Amino acid sequence: MVVMDKPIPTWLRTFMLRRFLPLLAVGLLAAVPAQAQTSPSTETPDSVFVRVDELRGNGRFQQAISRLNTLRREYGKDVEIFWRLSLTEVDLAKTLEEKDERKPHYRTALALADTALTVDSTSAHAHLAKAVAEGRIALDAGTRERVQRSRAVKTHADRAIELDDTLPGAYHTRARWNREASDLNFFERAIVKTVYGGLPESSFEQAVRDFKRAIELENVRFHHLELAKTYLKMDRTAEARSELQTVLELPAQGPFDQEYKAEAQALLEGLE
Repeated sequence: MVVMDKPIPTWLRTFMLRRFLPLLAVGLLAAVPAQAQTSPSTETPDSVFVRVDELRGNGRFQQAISRLNTLRREYGKDVEIFWRLSLTEVDLAKTLEEKDERKPHYRTALALADTALTVDSTSAHAHLAKAVAEGRIALDAGTRERVQRSRAVKTHADRAIELDDTLPGAYHTRARWNREASDLNFFERAIVKTVYGGLPESSFEQAVRDFKRAIELENVRFHHLELAKTYLKMDRTAEARSELQTVLELPAQGPFDQEYKAEAQALLEGLE
C-alpha cells in the first residue's frame, strides 16, 4: 500500500491523534520476573537482580534504578541490566502526575531498550522492554509516528513471545495491542490504511487468547482487569463481570494493585 505524503487536514490529524492514544498505551507495567524472595549475602550481579526485582515489586523504583546504575558502572553492558532499567523507568513514570515529567523517563526507557537489543538481540525481555517503551514514547508523537510505533509494539511483542513463550508481559502487551487495533471502526481503519499504510491484522479473539495465556503464566490483577475490558468491548458482559470480580478477590501483588482494584470496582458498578 502506497503511503500518501500530501498534507493531512487539521480536523483529520486531530481526530486520529485522539483515536490512537489508547492504541499505543500498551504494556503499561511489564511483569516483574519471578525470582527468589531472599537475596544472597554477597552482592553478585545475580543477587542484585533479585533485590532489584523485589524493589520493583514493592514500588521502590528509584532505588531499583540506582542499584542497576551502580551495577552498570561496575560490569558494563549487560542485557539484564538494560532491560530492567528500561522497564523500571516506565514504572517510575507511571507514578508521576504531569505529562512533562513522564516524557523524559519514556525517552530514557526507549534508549535503554535499544541498548539492550544491541547487546543481545535474542533477549525476550529486551524485546518486551522495546515494545513497552515504543508504546509509551508514542503517546506524545504525531499521528504518522504513532502508527509506526504501534507497528513496532506488535513486532517486538511477537518477537518476545517467539523467544520465550512463558513471558506473561509479552502476551499481555500483544493482547492489548490486538484489542485496541480491533476497536478501530471502518472509517478509522480506512484512514489508517490509506494515509499511513495500515496496521497488521488484529482481532478481539486473539486478545482474549493472549490475556488467558498471560493469566496461566501469572495470575495477577493486571491481566484479569484487561481481559475484562476486552470482554466488555465484545459485549460479553457475564465473562467481564467474572473477571472483574476476580480482580477484587485476588490478594495484593504489586505497587499498582489498588489502582487496578479501584478501576475494577468502578467498572462493576457501571454494569449494575
